Amino acid sequence: MCIRDRDIWEPGEHNGTFRGNNPAFVTAAATLDAYWADGQMEKQTLARGEQVEQTLLAICAEEATAQFRGRGLVWGLEFTDPARASAVCARAFELGLLLETSGPQSEVVKLLPPLTITPEELDEGLRTLARSVRETA
Repeated sequence: MCIRDRDIWEPGEHNGTFRGNNPAFVTAAATLDAYWADGQMEKQTLARGEQVEQTLLAICAEEATAQFRGRGLVWGLEFTDPARASAVCARAFELGLLLETSGPQSEVVKLLPPLTITPEELDEGLRTLARSVRETA
């Protein structure tokens, strides 16, 4: 079933901030048709995910207070000290990389690069992340 087939509300039948909007549905459907039709985006996402995982493995090998988890292009670098995650994000921002924390105590540096990121752009961001971790030790 296509996304467009699910948007069956009549005018005035439904409202709420939790519901999407028609332009978003149309854009999402076009995006799926354009980027997921041939499987290339999935392969690219898996390759970029491997690139992130290898960098996080190296960071955690040097940093005993960190561990990571994730897959695809959704990753988290968790520190035992929540202040450290905030410090890493602050240093990364100073170096030109926008990151944010998550987790119940903001102890996780959240990595959510765009699906369309190039390997070179991702490598630059990962180098900045690694530098930020080293410089906040």
